[in-house]
Amino acid sequence: MSKKHTLLIIDDIVDNLMLLGEAMSSEYKIKVATSGVQGLELAVQNPKPDLILLDIMMPGIDGYEVCRRLKADSRTRHIPVIFLSALDKESDELQGLDAGAVDFITKPFKLEVVRARINTQLELLRMRQQLQTARLKAEAASQSKSVFLANMSHEIRTPMSAIMGMTDLALEKSFDPQQQSYLETVKLSADSLLALINDILDFSKIEAGQMELDEHPFLLAEAIEAAMRTVSILSKEKGLEITLEIAPDVPVAVAGDSLRFRQIILNLLSNAIKFSVKGVIRINVTVEHSELATTTLRVSVIDQGIGIKEDKISSVFSAFSQADSSVSRKFGGTGLGLAICRQLCELMGGTIRVESEYDKGSTFSFAVMFGVTSQEKILRKKSTNSEIMKICPIRVLLVEDNAANRFLIRVVLEKFKHEVIEAVDGIEALHIMLEDHFDLILSDVQMPKLDGYRLTKIIRACEEGKELDPDLSDKLDSDLISKLRQKLHGKHRLVISMTANAMSGDKEKCFTAGMDDYLTKPLNQEELAVTLTRWLPTK
Repeated sequence: MSKKHTLLIIDDIVDNLMLLGEAMSSEYKIKVATSGVQGLELAVQNPKPDLILLDIMMPGIDGYEVCRRLKADSRTRHIPVIFLSALDKESDELQGLDAGAVDFITKPFKLEVVRARINTQLELLRMRQQLQTARLKAEAASQSKSVFLANMSHEIRTPMSAIMGMTDLALEKSFDPQQQSYLETVKLSADSLLALINDILDFSKIEAGQMELDEHPFLLAEAIEAAMRTVSILSKEKGLEITLEIAPDVPVAVAGDSLRFRQIILNLLSNAIKFSVKGVIRINVTVEHSELATTTLRVSVIDQGIGIKEDKISSVFSAFSQADSSVSRKFGGTGLGLAICRQLCELMGGTIRVESEYDKGSTFSFAVMFGVTSQEKILRKKSTNSEIMKICPIRVLLVEDNAANRFLIRVVLEKFKHEVIEAVDGIEALHIMLEDHFDLILSDVQMPKLDGYRLTKIIRACEEGKELDPDLSDKLDSDLISKLRQKLHGKHRLVISMTANAMSGDKEKCFTAGMDDYLTKPLNQEELAVTLTRWLPTK
């Protein structure tokens, strides 16, 4: 049996209270107040009313003021208020609604009308509560999904970092053609796996509104050619030629997110190669619209592949959609690539479309907006990057729980003459720091015992002479902390994090913890060098 709703009736005329109370008591629990002040007091007492019937003309404070106060109080603002008043002008009703009431009934009234209006408002209240509950559940589910994706990202990217890094190192040392072939195959498979991981994470970030564009000047042709080089081995294996034609009026340099622009082209090229068995894949770039500060470019990827059936064209840009979704399908993939392309185009102020004829080929065409910039800005950046490898030898404390990744990073750093001391978690790192001095602390963020975030917070607190948060001090030996304060006080240690998490907010978490910079796994040698150059002296 459903519980009775509680009504609060506020009216200074006792006869009205008795009439309404007796008429409604069979359906509702009734509270009554003979003044606005008493009504406000009863409104916050448990059980709080589910609905309030309120007279306007009362001594002390009138109904309008009572309603305004109810709506200003966080404890009562959600309670619907219906005015019952002898005032019958339209301006009176408007004033009541403006004060926050949901309805206005003029006296004399029929009890059936009042009962019907009450039931309507209580039903609306029930529906709002259901929507609120559903919203909270959806937010909790979304949060759980984000946590799951972050953990999945870390758990998969950590071994992927070792696989890809070790493969690169082995390729550098191998001179046997057959070994080279085997290692290239491993590298291609690892790259494909990482691309699938990135697709899932990118789609989730876009769906959650967490995708942010990193706008900077770049050379347009260079970005497109980089995508072409990425798929060159696959295209050559299938005997396909990829050509690029850029219209003369297309600017050489633009300002935008080169990585996401390249990602769109790479996705379209990968699909074109996947679904083609012969012929040429053409990339055409033209100016669609140009203004003083911006330019909109259209990029078309044209293939002579199997094409798309007419009934499938409308769904190719939908998530998890594939032209052939049968169990025996010939071509793999997540079905996310084109959905991500569409969303990235929209983020970059553009659109994407497809024209296709089955068994004859397809043309995927997208337009994106870029800022206008100069080629000189990019050349200055490149000249700076040429100094990357001139970092002075340093001592590095490497904090990483994954043995393969420790080995990989050690090999990379030692190749550039840096000295590396290893720790398997934050606790061991703190003990090592007591005995030694380091130019750089390179720390993973997700580790047992003491993670990178908490490790950095402890270092910063000791450097600045601040008290540790209770959740940190309870887990650490007080003698260790005391010695660390003496050792670290007064000087800032350079801390760069390594994170396999790839969701929005991870960067902010690193900086909030006090880290100076961060690197994303799988680690890239050039990215590592560029980051170190930002912070360390060069020769």
